[in-house]
Amino acid sequence: MTTPTTAHSMDAFLAATYGLRLEDVLCEGCLMGRLGPALAERVKLVPRLVCSTREEDGGTAQIYDGLLALDGLWHRFSCQIFIDGGGERFLADVTALEPLGWETRVAIPA
Repeated sequence: MTTPTTAHSMDAFLAATYGLRLEDVLCEGCLMGRLGPALAERVKLVPRLVCSTREEDGGTAQIYDGLLALDGLWHRFSCQIFIDGGGERFLADVTALEPLGWETRVAIPA
């Protein structure tokens, strides 16, 4: 289960560092399958579409589970994204955002 602190901390870091919000990262990563070049080195996203439902108003509600790494700290996430009939998208809910662990890399000169 996500805590407001985890999501808010990640959102604040992304906003201060990249001028993006957690909503931007999850929507772009889940819907497009990739993130922009500014994030490619520091953010990794592995989404899995769990459910897609067509709404009566012409929009689509989608649920994603996946993994999100920010500066090497991996998180398990679950989120709900809504795309309205005109193509606008927004993050309806983050139902899980759990830290899993760190990944470090060490470069050893040859």
